[in-house]
Amino acid sequence: MEKFSEKVYLSLKMPTEDNPVSDEKRIRMALDALGYQNISLPLLVLRKLHPLCRIADFDITVTLVHRDREWIVTDVEAGDTRQHHYGLAVDYGSTTIVIQLVDLNSGAVVGEEQVVNGQVAYGTDILTRITFSTEDAAHADDLQRVTVSSFEELLDRLTESTGIEVRKCPLMIVSGNTTMIHFLLKLDAWTVFASPYAPVTSDPGFFWGRELAMDFEGLVYIIPAASNYVGGDIVSGLLVTDLHKQKAPGMFFDIGTNGELVIGNREWIIAGAGAAGPALEGYISRFGMRAAEGAVDSVRIDGENLFYTTIGNKKPVGICGSGIIDLLAQMRLNGWINIAGELNPQASPRIRYLDGEYAAVYATAEESAFGEPLYFSQTDIMQYLDTKAAAYTMVECLLETAGVAGEDLAHCWLSGAFPAHSDLESAITIGIFPDLPREKYTVLRNTSLEGARRLLLDYDRLAEVRMLAENIYCVQFASIPDFLVRMQAAKFIPHTDMFRYPRILERLHGDAQIRG
Repeated sequence: MEKFSEKVYLSLKMPTEDNPVSDEKRIRMALDALGYQNISLPLLVLRKLHPLCRIADFDITVTLVHRDREWIVTDVEAGDTRQHHYGLAVDYGSTTIVIQLVDLNSGAVVGEEQVVNGQVAYGTDILTRITFSTEDAAHADDLQRVTVSSFEELLDRLTESTGIEVRKCPLMIVSGNTTMIHFLLKLDAWTVFASPYAPVTSDPGFFWGRELAMDFEGLVYIIPAASNYVGGDIVSGLLVTDLHKQKAPGMFFDIGTNGELVIGNREWIIAGAGAAGPALEGYISRFGMRAAEGAVDSVRIDGENLFYTTIGNKKPVGICGSGIIDLLAQMRLNGWINIAGELNPQASPRIRYLDGEYAAVYATAEESAFGEPLYFSQTDIMQYLDTKAAAYTMVECLLETAGVAGEDLAHCWLSGAFPAHSDLESAITIGIFPDLPREKYTVLRNTSLEGARRLLLDYDRLAEVRMLAENIYCVQFASIPDFLVRMQAAKFIPHTDMFRYPRILERLHGDAQIRG
């Protein structure tokens, strides 16, 4: 395992009139003797050498970052500082940015902070932000500025929580989708969205923090993308699943603001992406919300009675993605809705006629924080079924393109805020994921962040990252002629073809009468 960044302690001889070798050459010669070749000393580092080296009697620590065929010197410090060596791993999401501070000696995570991406002020969805960036040349500046501000806020938080000067870290690994990277680099993101879907760059590489207008002294490496919609966050995630090393085919599905799907093994990998995520995470319904205090996050129904829990055990203020999934699954299993998602007003007093349509009240006015009933309406249900149908159809089409049957998948990895906080059984019950043996599923919290951390700790994996970015075959779901037709069949709970869901069919038929 080769390190991406190293600290090297040097105890050098002081210059004399008999040996007036420059400070720079003295350092280069010492590093070369230790096997470090192709050394680059940037101007900002050169300016630190004097008088630092002489004050330290040339007992110094040199910090290096491996950049392709060369070692970049990012810092020179007095004395032996090898025990203080840290790097940063970043999940640069469209909704949330997360940064981990990692001890590069031990591999331990020293601190982690997250913040809502400042870009949200210019649009909660990516397309709105792209459109905003094209309306005026200054808008690209605005998006880049709030992005950098979000990064710097996290650096400040980590410094405060750990006592470590985080802005002096030698290396930051950034994992994000293609559009987010364009915003960070202040590139035209319209190229990602518009035909022929050729981004300005898919593999931007290394930058100094100051090149990005960021108050960060080290180098920033951006994980490459496979295509316009299959970004570096997915490539990063594959480092965690090792799908590309498996003999049997597997599936990796990352659901965040968008849904990205990968199927493959060590011989081939195909991928596709779609806007499956926002509603699944709770951004639907009058009372839909992110997973925050007061959000209904789980639901259980027994006959005509409904029970719920909320985040923080607070009075309910709305419902998040995990609560919606449970609500729909439990309503289907208890006959509150039928296979088409239609509410049955005879099933429970909780199904009421509100605002011109039937709705399922999951928190009464007496129970809710605002003194008004919280409900999921018939319109909400139908809109949600559109979203879940898109997710299922992505899986169906990509499996067919690969020539793989669902039962042939050896393993399925699910990543992102939605699967990490939702009940897998509920998600399968309503038909988001295939009805496979549950032991085939592994739910991971944040593979984008974890992949960035693994790369930060192991330079050898950079070759894997670049291989994946170059060799993933990307499918455009919009070009599949019958994609919308397939979606119609998947809008039912769990599907029009119930035999695709034998385990759910058995649960539905386990009651005294068949519901729906």
